[in-house]
Amino acid sequence: MNAPQDVAQDLKGAGVGRLDRRREPDDTVAHALRGLFGRDSLYMVLWGVQVMAAALVTPIVTRVMGAGEFGVVAAANAVMQVVFVVAGIGLSTAIQRQYAAPDGPARARRLLSLTVAAAIAVVVALDVTGPLWSAYLGFASYGGAVRLAVIWAGVSAVTDSALALLRSQDRLLGFSCVSLLQSVIAEATSLALVIAVEPTATMFVLGQLLLQGIALGSALLWTRPALLRRADADLVRGALAYGLPLVPAVLSTFVLAASDRFIVQGHLGAADVARYQVAYNIGAMPMLLVGVLNNVWLPRIFALQERTERAAVLAASRDALYGVLMPVVLGLSVGAPLVLRIWAPPSYRPDELLVVTALVVVAVLPYTGGMAASRALLAHGGTRWIAAATLMAAAANVGLNLVLVPRYELVGSALATLLAYAVLQRLLVARTRSVAPMPRTSPTQVLGLTAVGAAALLTTALPTTGPAVVVRALAVLACLASFCWQVMSLATSGRPSRRRALRAGRWSRRS
Repeated sequence: MNAPQDVAQDLKGAGVGRLDRRREPDDTVAHALRGLFGRDSLYMVLWGVQVMAAALVTPIVTRVMGAGEFGVVAAANAVMQVVFVVAGIGLSTAIQRQYAAPDGPARARRLLSLTVAAAIAVVVALDVTGPLWSAYLGFASYGGAVRLAVIWAGVSAVTDSALALLRSQDRLLGFSCVSLLQSVIAEATSLALVIAVEPTATMFVLGQLLLQGIALGSALLWTRPALLRRADADLVRGALAYGLPLVPAVLSTFVLAASDRFIVQGHLGAADVARYQVAYNIGAMPMLLVGVLNNVWLPRIFALQERTERAAVLAASRDALYGVLMPVVLGLSVGAPLVLRIWAPPSYRPDELLVVTALVVVAVLPYTGGMAASRALLAHGGTRWIAAATLMAAAANVGLNLVLVPRYELVGSALATLLAYAVLQRLLVARTRSVAPMPRTSPTQVLGLTAVGAAALLTTALPTTGPAVVVRALAVLACLASFCWQVMSLATSGRPSRRRALRAGRWSRRS
């Protein structure tokens, strides 16, 4: 990489290509952190817009469609999510890893063509056998919303791989256009069809499929997939060996995140499932944030070719994220009574859900450690161990729920979530230390994380009425200010000021 390219890369702030070998290790870490918490955050904002669009449309759709049809939408969406994972066969991550390799851009475009072929094969197989498997899932017939959901999943899988390539290329404009088409505009289209044509699940899913197709067409125009050749056999085998284990890994993540609902329903009933769902959704917001960051950060991690540099950046980003999460964990736990009262009616007894919410919030701490280890394993190629570890953690979550829910009810289920993510962290970290070691978190920070987790749980004993509400609100604002300050500090860390740059330029001219 020549000097002008280095300057352009630094000015752009993307850092997705290979790093300058002349850069000192500390400069490499500072440069990477600026990108991770700076430009990369823009991609996370786009994800937030998508979630917000769905959140805004849902209350309207539920009232227009009615509970029965909306239930079909939920079931079809569940089918879509599973088929999406299977049809993608883990190639979106494989594309990002391949992009950072020698001759990566061209080979990554060929893997995008492989995604198209795989998605078509999966969709055709499921469509042909639809009347058989749909009956076992409780659908009256295979057609309408369910059939459209299968096609929607295949189209989405290809779009996801195209977005992964756009992210690796750091083409923010193309990434934004495709993301908004498949989310905000798709939600608006589905709502328009439900209102103007017919208030059915079929119309809603049709709107999603139509805009997903337009998003895919746009994504393919941006990325221009290259045809696979007979000489690409090794590329295909390597990509499948890397990507296929991610399918059971993601499916196990679904089990880890959602199996407790079925156990709660079996022991406590549907009403308690609804109460637990509200508390879980609030408490899991930091985990959603970390999960999105994990995906957004991958191209930058893959671009680090030197193992020592990669280990240093992985450790620094993990510890920086721990620091950012401390005020988030504390602030969300302190403000939980306020959020619960907004999200849930009095019949949900929101003040009785504080411990549940706090336990799920604290779960983000082991989850963050696990995601840092998974980034190291993904860069190393250890997808099989990620799949095995996630499967074991999901099994632990089911077992813990079966033991704890009958005795401790909703609190037991939330505790099972926390312990299951701790199991996942230990499994992933243990493997990382043997194949892709990186510096450990300092004892001081471990002590700080422990103190924050304990404080978050202790806040559930504080009053929730009268002046205590004002105190809680002020504490939330203080935590929010701390969070914003830390993110801004990380996004600008090590960046020379304009005055220092001008001085450096004058010194260079004198020399």
